[in-house]
Amino acid sequence: MNPKNQNNRHFRSWLLVALLALTAAAAVVLILDMWPRYLNLNGLLVDLELDGPDPSRYRELRDAFTRRLPQEVPAVSNFRVTLEYEHFAALDRAFFDSHRVDFILLSPQSTPWHMYRGDAADKLRRLGDLLKDLALGQNRSVLGICGGHQFLALAFGGRLGFIDPKLDEIPPERYPKGALSERGVVILETVKDDPIFDGLVVHPGRFRVVESHYEEVKEIPPPFVNLAKSETSAIQLMRIPGKTVYGVAFHPERGWDPAGDPASFSPDGRLILANFLRMVPLN
Repeated sequence: MNPKNQNNRHFRSWLLVALLALTAAAAVVLILDMWPRYLNLNGLLVDLELDGPDPSRYRELRDAFTRRLPQEVPAVSNFRVTLEYEHFAALDRAFFDSHRVDFILLSPQSTPWHMYRGDAADKLRRLGDLLKDLALGQNRSVLGICGGHQFLALAFGGRLGFIDPKLDEIPPERYPKGALSERGVVILETVKDDPIFDGLVVHPGRFRVVESHYEEVKEIPPPFVNLAKSETSAIQLMRIPGKTVYGVAFHPERGWDPAGDPASFSPDGRLILANFLRMVPLN
């Protein structure tokens, strides 16, 4: 064989191999580009209930964050959320030093705050002091829901009371069962514009939530600002400006299912929670 032809043949073979390698590399890049990129967030669910630890509490809340939000809200479909659980009485600074916590979820609770006495009250106060440092000093993201919203206000020096002001002087244990409360679907009005409302409502506007509380935040503590109100209760959604630290007086994890009574359908909470997750910085 002519040496020149042989060299040409070797060159064509090398060129073919090179082209195949480049094609394969391009295919790998394309596949990787199309492959889902998941954002992993590690949350901590803080159980504020006076009763001892019970990880089975708040199933609905846990399911909303870890399963339903990525399935039902396209904006967070690539999020993968895990929620650790700790009772408030067991939490200390060492826990946060040894665990990755991207956001803190302060749970609802049904026990009146006046019943937290003695050791429980001391531990709740210590958690409040720690929470202020985590939110302001360490820029941790926090979301308080219903009772968690009330505790967040207390931790920063806010004031709580019953919704009906005529009953403020009545001992909590004598608060009548039929007294004024917010329950079921309630219409809220925005007070200020905020990213928590993205895709939900344009300020000034209204949205629907599910409520269940007798007590309310009477006085919003600095540096929080109020973002929403109802006809019954003025402080419904508060935030520390510039921080991903929010408290909501309602239950954004409820009312998502259209089955049953249409009047109870209130899916707006999905976007509240999804927008909160989108604002959480990765640690």
